Amino acid sequence: MKEFADKSFTILVIGERDLHETVRRCLPEGEAIELCCCNEEEKAQTYLAKQGPDMIVADFDLPRFKPVRFLGSLFNASERHEVVMVAEAPTIETVVRCMQLGVRDFLQLPKENLKLHEIVKRIYAHWQQNQKGAVFQAQQHERFSVSGIIGASPQMQHVILLIQKIIGRRWVTVLIRGETGTGKEVVARAIHYGSSEAAKNAPFVEINCTAIPENLLEAELFGYEKGAFTDAKFSKKGLFELAEGGTLFLDEIGDMSLVLQAKLLKAIEEKRFRRLGGTQSIEVKTRIMAGTHADMERSIEVGRFRRDLYYRLNVINIMLPPLRERGKDVLLLARHFVNHYAVEYNATAKSFLPAAEEALMSYDWPGNVRELQHVVERAVLLGDNAEIGVREIYEALGLEPQPQASAPAPARESQGPFWGRVIEIPPEGLSLRDGECKLIEEILRLTKWNKTRASQILGISRPRLARKIEEYRITDPRAPAHAYS
Repeated sequence: MKEFADKSFTILVIGERDLHETVRRCLPEGEAIELCCCNEEEKAQTYLAKQGPDMIVADFDLPRFKPVRFLGSLFNASERHEVVMVAEAPTIETVVRCMQLGVRDFLQLPKENLKLHEIVKRIYAHWQQNQKGAVFQAQQHERFSVSGIIGASPQMQHVILLIQKIIGRRWVTVLIRGETGTGKEVVARAIHYGSSEAAKNAPFVEINCTAIPENLLEAELFGYEKGAFTDAKFSKKGLFELAEGGTLFLDEIGDMSLVLQAKLLKAIEEKRFRRLGGTQSIEVKTRIMAGTHADMERSIEVGRFRRDLYYRLNVINIMLPPLRERGKDVLLLARHFVNHYAVEYNATAKSFLPAAEEALMSYDWPGNVRELQHVVERAVLLGDNAEIGVREIYEALGLEPQPQASAPAPARESQGPFWGRVIEIPPEGLSLRDGECKLIEEILRLTKWNKTRASQILGISRPRLARKIEEYRITDPRAPAHAYS
């Protein structure tokens, strides 16, 4: 961010010494403002050729200065300049001519010295806002670029390759699919901020379609006019307008109502829409990206999602794998998060003990990357040492630490009476799902519902066993009231 942080506000003053001093007295104290002064047009042109000032104050009456010629060449250039022209007794014709050429203000000095002070202050404040915006956009680009996507697994390398292929295609629609927490918004931002210079400086606007009540979502997307409904005291732009020239990311679009799906499809296809209560069509050029965890094909089949909208969104389809299928990406991400939070919280924890890494790898991560991020954040805050241990991981997960002996898979002979058990298969056969359910039921029965022991025998983590028990609705006959605990 140094290129933005080091840039100072520059004012070029074209005039004699008294004008230089007048402008100098207008500058706010303690601010990084560079003042360049000259009393000849040739020197001013030399300075302009080297660098573009943010503001120019010029004396119309300066000898050997041709203001009209100077302004003509200045405003024909590609860079935009804020120009204030001054004179002791300007004529109306002079003022009008300069304003027509692009001058911001024409002041009568010394009579309007106070007004010059206000103009310098206003232009400088506007410049500061632009600088903050430039820094923010650069930070977003750095944070969300493709290089910021962490993953060495084949699945994630495929995703990264696909993102790199479509980055240059600015207006293509993209559908990003994956379980909750897999990073759909991160991918959408990477595509947006990795695009051309114009695209990455354009707005990225996101909305979670499930986070807003259905009756308010339409107004949020398309905006509304004053009086459109009881509480519409004023007109408001919708997200489509706010994303003009940039990207609108519609997360969890699979949960949108069919009525709103139809309006969304129309807006995407026609690139225009009407605000609620409005009669005028508003044209927009916005790239649409959408995310969903839903089985879209199934949703179309049962009539929950429009087939035509699905085809319109699914020009490019990116499928994000769940974290449990990404192998050692778990550790890559965990190390990234621990470094981040160690700095953010000035914490002592900087790395993981081997046992903690084993615990991270053995967990199923139903909440995917988002869950891992929050677990590591909690572990960093809970840890008192430079290395995070297994205790902090289990505490962060809200689980009781397993006995150390549970880590290695038990050998056949150590399983005693559980080894070699046979599940009876009925004559009509048994599905894989039913077989898994019967196996879990049998092991739980034999272990008298000792879930730690049962998970050892099954070769899965205790949290995963707990989720399987809930998924298959397996009940403990001894305690029916706590069947799903």
